[in-house]
Order: sequence, then structure tokens, then C-alpha cells
Amino acid sequence: MSRAFCLAALLVSASGCSSIDITEHGLIHPRRAESSPEVVPGAVAAAFPGVAYEEQRIKAADGTILYGALLRQPGADLTVLYFGGNEFTVESSGLGTAQALLPLGINLLLIDHRGYGWSDGTPTVSLLQSDALDVFDHAAALPDLGSLVAHGFSLGSFLAGHVGANRPAAGVVLESSATTPEEWASVRIPSLYRPFVTVQVDGPLRIVDNRAEVERIGEPLLLLAGDEDATTPPVLSRRLYEASPLPASRKTLAVIAEAGHGDVQQQPEFARVYQAFLDRVRATREPRP
Repeated sequence: MSRAFCLAALLVSASGCSSIDITEHGLIHPRRAESSPEVVPGAVAAAFPGVAYEEQRIKAADGTILYGALLRQPGADLTVLYFGGNEFTVESSGLGTAQALLPLGINLLLIDHRGYGWSDGTPTVSLLQSDALDVFDHAAALPDLGSLVAHGFSLGSFLAGHVGANRPAAGVVLESSATTPEEWASVRIPSLYRPFVTVQVDGPLRIVDNRAEVERIGEPLLLLAGDEDATTPPVLSRRLYEASPLPASRKTLAVIAEAGHGDVQQQPEFARVYQAFLDRVRATREPRP
């Protein structure tokens, strides 16, 4: 994906064109499930004895039904709401995400974006943002979940950031995140060609601004990036860290060595960094009524 983008930039420059258009259609790539929802609970039960799988059907503001998988484990006092990237579905990636996060002693709510996996509907940026708030409100109404943490990867980071800015999440994790679509595109153009290429952002994407969102997040913030990530380069996470008004004691930027885009959670350092963040959340949270 990164190579394709750089090649496009080269071709734009070579052809005498002066702009690259970033459209909503080009940013969002729905991926449907290939099987029925009944296949996942058995796989989770086999991998995690004692973890309960609770299927969630979440009604969005416009009536669209979203699919969620709530994985509960005994003694958990925090629940991570996980918003995945463009390739994420509960069917294809849920088990891998659970393997990275459940050992940290939390409950986990995995969500299929609208139009992805087993969720209904057609995704747009504004609808995905609205859905993310509905997911938080749904989880907040469920019993015995403890405090809620919003975690977003790549595309999902724009949703987790939106939740953190608009709902009382106990903490926010932005993994392999970008600032804005325009900056994301600009930093991926080879520096030699940047003076000759402008980036045009489609109107619906102009509402996407994680820098503005982190400025409104008051709870502990964890920014995760891979130092070899060419899709969302770590400089974008550094800009988000700098934009956050939180003191250094309440925010963390972790650039994971030898990680690219999509394998941060598989690196040994991930569990240590994430556990320290969860401990910080526990130390600063306000108990749910």
C-alpha cells in the first residue's frame, strides 16, 4: 500500500499533475465476513478457557445493526472497546486481537464497523464516528464491565479519538494513528516531490482531525507506533503527542522497534507498555456508578 502511494506520487509529478485527491471512497474499504457468526465463539473458548463470549447486536442512531463480540473474563475491572483498521473484522482478526489483549486482564469488546464483517449498513466517515459513540453508550449500559477504554488501530484510531473527545472514557489508545487525512497523505509523498504536489481532501474527510480530538482528551492517552511503519509513519503519532495538553505523567508515546503497520501488538515490548498504561488508568479513573 505504501509503495503504491509513493509510485502514484512519482507518476503525478512525472506527468505534470500537481495534486493527489484523497476521497472517502479511497480511504474506507469495507470487508465482509465469509462465514456465520457461530464460528467465532468456539475458537475463543478453545483459546481462552473461562472467557465468556457474548454476542452484541448494537443499534446505531439510524437503526443500522452493528455486530460486536464481548469477551468477559473473571475479575476484569476494565473493558477495552476495540475499533480495528480497514482489514479488521471480528471473524478474521478478532482472535489475534484477543490473544494480544486478554492476557492483560481486561474484558474486550470487538466491533465490526458498519458494512464490515457481520455489521449492516454502508460506511461513511461521519456514520462511523456516530457509530463509535453508540458503541460506547451501549457498553456503558451493560453491567459489570468496569471502566471503559477506547482503543483504535489505523482507521479505527479516528473513531477511538472521537470517542475519547466526546465520551467519558477512562483512557484512550491510538495505535498506528494519523493526524488528518491531508497530513497522512503528505508525509507519504517522497520529500523530493512534496514542493510540486498538493493534496486535495474530499469534503466529508475534512471532519477527520485526530489532533483536534486529542486536544479534548483529558484521561490517560497511549500512542503506539511502529518505527518501521510506512503506512502511518510514527511522526504522525509524535505530532499527536505534542498536540495533547495532558502532562507527561498522563500520556505516553511508544514507538515500537522493528514494528511496521499492523504488527505492533506482536512485539514483546507491547505488553509491557500496555500494562503500564492500564495501571495508569486504574490509578486515575473515577469509579462508574
